[in-house]
Amino acid sequence: MSFCPLDGEVLEDDPTSIVNSTLDGQYHIEKMLGKGGMGAVYLARHILLGDRVAIKVLPPQMRNNAEWLRRFRREGQAARRFRHPNAVTVYDLRTTNEGLIYMVMEFVEGQTLDSELKARGRFTPAEALNVLEPVMSVLNAAHAQGVVHRDLKPENIMIGKSSTGGEPTVKLLDLGIAKISELAGADSGGSTALTVAGQILGTPYYMSPEQWGEPSRDGSPEVDGRADIYSLGTVFYELIAGRRPFFGLTLQELRREHVSVVPKPLHEVVSDVPEDFSAAIAKAMAKDRGDRQATAGELANELRASLGLST
Repeated sequence: MSFCPLDGEVLEDDPTSIVNSTLDGQYHIEKMLGKGGMGAVYLARHILLGDRVAIKVLPPQMRNNAEWLRRFRREGQAARRFRHPNAVTVYDLRTTNEGLIYMVMEFVEGQTLDSELKARGRFTPAEALNVLEPVMSVLNAAHAQGVVHRDLKPENIMIGKSSTGGEPTVKLLDLGIAKISELAGADSGGSTALTVAGQILGTPYYMSPEQWGEPSRDGSPEVDGRADIYSLGTVFYELIAGRRPFFGLTLQELRREHVSVVPKPLHEVVSDVPEDFSAAIAKAMAKDRGDRQATAGELANELRASLGLST
């Protein structure tokens, strides 16, 4: 915890400063679960109902623009309306009298896909498909409603504990949150779609060329669902190869790799990967979005067919 050197008060942007406090008279904040460029996430309990929830508190730089707050509510309501059994549910979005902006979300007990990968080392193609097929189902539904994730990565995929003792439940986190942050970047005069007050919008290891600002052949500057398909391809690659396809040490190196470097095909990295499976992943990671699968459902069907599964 950090303190003001003048008066000893807890600094407002210290994410641990609200632990053990009551938020908005409704939620007791129990502990911080994590922190990233899009805010800090806490485990909380509703004081009256006793329900455990996850609360994401958005960064301070997103609080001071009335037009952005209007957009935040609009985009946040879109995220709140979206329902899918494999997407973490957004229950509410609020601003406190002090200007704190937060979202109340479903709490998923389990571990991230990133943690699971570190424990396993790598996944077989069938195992990777089993984990990511629910994510593709979420994306297929979200893209049909015009909702793009924009920050797909292993850390945003939860392997939740089953309440019945059966198969673990896969849940996609942060659907639509990156769009909210991008709106803040537009209002704060950010020079590119990549940053919000110095923060990267999206995670550089998984971002599509168009998210780096590389023009697409179709000429449209809008980021659409095919950016998520690209990111999904990089996640598949990492799970199966046991390493990321791009590993530059600086943003400049990573941008160059995403824009112009073609990774070694998966079947040449791991011998038990079918060539058709490898080809589908390579297509998902095509540099121009027009060369990728049009939908997440199309990618799922190609991968299932390559493993001899029904589509």
